[in-house]
Amino acid sequence: MAYGGFADTKSRYRDLEELVDYREYDGAWTLGFEENWLKPRLREPGYSHVRFFGGTTFEYDGSFRERVCELAMPGGVSAEFFVYG
Repeated sequence: MAYGGFADTKSRYRDLEELVDYREYDGAWTLGFEENWLKPRLREPGYSHVRFFGGTTFEYDGSFRERVCELAMPGGVSAEFFVYG
């Protein structure tokens, strides 16, 4: 999929804040935030598949905006998609 395919993510996907209050994190939303803070909190309710992709990266601190999160439950038929940032 071309990069432009994620240009309108906020209107296409629900906000990840429905599942976890990621805005309480005190730091930049980077890969470390996803792997060490956000992913464990998303696994708590039972999601076995958690993947992040797309979005934009700010040069001044490397943080993400409009990042897509793909979630799936064990044995689930389809994935759910959310956006954060």
